[in-house]
Amino acid sequence: MRRVVFISVIFFFSNLCAQPMRIEIKEASYIQLEHNVLHFPGGHGKSDLYFSKMKELMLLGQGQIKVLHIGGSHIQADIYSNRMRNHLSNFMPNLMSSRGLIFPYAVAKTNNPRNYKVTYDGIWTSVRNVNKTLSNPLGLSGISVSTTDTNAFVKINFDTPEDTPHEFNRLKVLHNTDSLSYDLHWLNDDSVLINKEAGFTEFRFQSYQSNIHLGFHKSDSLQNRFELHGLVLESERPGFVYSSVGVNGASTWSYLKCDKFEEQLKIVAPDVVFFGIGINDAHDANFSEQSYFDNYELLMAQFKAANPNVLFVFITNNDSYSYRKKLNTNADVVSKVMFDLAKKHQGAVWDLFAIMGGSTSSNAWKDAGLMAKDRIHFSGEGYNLLGDLLFNATMNSFEEYLTKQAKN
Repeated sequence: MRRVVFISVIFFFSNLCAQPMRIEIKEASYIQLEHNVLHFPGGHGKSDLYFSKMKELMLLGQGQIKVLHIGGSHIQADIYSNRMRNHLSNFMPNLMSSRGLIFPYAVAKTNNPRNYKVTYDGIWTSVRNVNKTLSNPLGLSGISVSTTDTNAFVKINFDTPEDTPHEFNRLKVLHNTDSLSYDLHWLNDDSVLINKEAGFTEFRFQSYQSNIHLGFHKSDSLQNRFELHGLVLESERPGFVYSSVGVNGASTWSYLKCDKFEEQLKIVAPDVVFFGIGINDAHDANFSEQSYFDNYELLMAQFKAANPNVLFVFITNNDSYSYRKKLNTNADVVSKVMFDLAKKHQGAVWDLFAIMGGSTSSNAWKDAGLMAKDRIHFSGEGYNLLGDLLFNATMNSFEEYLTKQAKN
C-alpha cells in the first residue's frame, strides 16, 4: 500500500514538473547542463531529512522550510537568490511564503535589492564585516546601521509578483537591546503587541502586513542611540521562508568577525543553507586552502548549534578574473574544499564552476551577455539564469528522493 501511495505521489509530482516545476533552459555551448546537479559525496542522510519536509509540504500543505542563502556581492544584490525564492514560493499552489531576514542596505548607502524599496530619514552611520575594525558588534546580516536621531525612521515597501506575496504578521527587529537603545514604535495603522526579548523587539499584528514603517523614541534619559542589525518577517502560513545574507566583498573570515552571528542565527534557524562564500576568499593574495577549510568549519559549527540537522549546500566559485586581466586560478581549490566539507558533513555541492565550463569560461558567458565586464559578477540575465539552474538541480534531487522512497 505504501509503495502505491509513493508511486501516485511521483506521478502527481511528475505532472507538476512538466509544467512550472522545471524552468526551461535553452541549451547553449557555454552552459554545461550535464553538470547541473546536486552532488552528495557524503551520502543522503541530511538531504533526506530536508526533502522529507518538502514532501510533507507538497502532500499536506503543512510546515515551513527555512532557507538561508549567504555570500558576498552576488547575494547582496539578491537577484539570483530572489529568483530561487520566487520559484520555491510557487513550488505548490497556495503557498504563502514569508520573507525571512532582510536588511535596509540603502540606509547604509550601498546597493539595495530591487525587490523592496527603502526610504528613510535621519543621520545614520554603517558598519560592515569587511571593515578592518568594527566600531559596533555585528550579527547575522554582517552589516549594521546606527543613529542618534530620534526623528529618524525606516520605511520598507515590497515589490513582489502578485502570485508570490510575502505578507507577515510577526516582525522581529534585531538591534541593540541594552539600556542605551531607543525604543521602537510601529508607524503604520494597525494594533500591535510588542514583545521584547534579548537581542530583538518583536511586533505581532492582528492582520497581515505587506510593508514596514518603524520609528524611534527616547523613553529614558540614558538612551542615546539605536543600532539596527536586520529585520525578520514571519508568519504561520506554510511554505518556504527564504532569507538572504550578503555583504559586498565578504569572505568567510568576514562573517567570523560577527560577534552576534550565532545568537541571531538561532532566531532564523535554517533547515538548509546555500553557502556561496568563496569568491572573495579566492581573490585574496594570501588565500590558503587550509585556512579556507578551517574558516568554513567554524561557520558551520554555528549553524549546527542553531539546527543540528541543517543541510549545507555549497556553491562553488564561478570562473573569474582579477582586475579584468588575471585569471583567478583558485576556483579548483575552492571546489575541492567544498567537496571535502560536503563529504564530511553529509552536505551537497552545486558545482557552478563546472556548469559554466571551468577555467576561462567567464569569457564565453560575458560574450553571451551573462556576465559583467569585470568577469566576476553576472548581468541581471545571468543571475536569473543561475537561479533557474539552481532550482532545477534542487527539484531533480527532490524527484530522485521521491523515487527512492517508492522503491523502499
